[in-house]
Amino acid sequence: MTLPPARSLTWSLPCTADAPARARQITRHLLHDWGLTDEHTCRTEAVVAELVSNAISHARPGVRVTWRLVRDAEQPSVRVEVADGGPTRSPADTDRDPDEHGRGRRIVASLASRWGTSRRRDRPGYIHWAQISPD
Repeated sequence: MTLPPARSLTWSLPCTADAPARARQITRHLLHDWGLTDEHTCRTEAVVAELVSNAISHARPGVRVTWRLVRDAEQPSVRVEVADGGPTRSPADTDRDPDEHGRGRRIVASLASRWGTSRRRDRPGYIHWAQISPD
C-alpha cells in the first residue's frame, strides 16, 4: 500500500441538527481522497458523528473538527479531534433517560483504537479525540 504524505483538514461546523451528518459527509470524501478502505471510512464516520453530536448536545457553540492521517508502521490511522466551547451544564446533570446517557462514549470506545479528552489551551472548552486504525 502506498500512503499519501501526512495530511490534515480542520473544519468549523455550526451547532445545528445537521452538523453530525455534515461531518460524516466530509469524513467520507476526505478518507476516500486519502485512499482508505470503506470499512475504515465507515467506522471513522460513526466516531466523528458521535463526537460532533456530543459536542453539540453538551457544549457551547464553536465546534471545530480536525482530521489527521497518521502514518503508524505500515497501516495508516485517522485521528479525529472535535473541539468545543466548553460545557453548557454540569456533567452530573442527568435529567436524561439513563439508557441514553454515555452511549456515545461506548460507541467511540468500541470503534477507536485510542480515545480521550483534554482541555483546550487556546480558549475555554475541550478537545475530544479518537484514533481509528484499520482492523
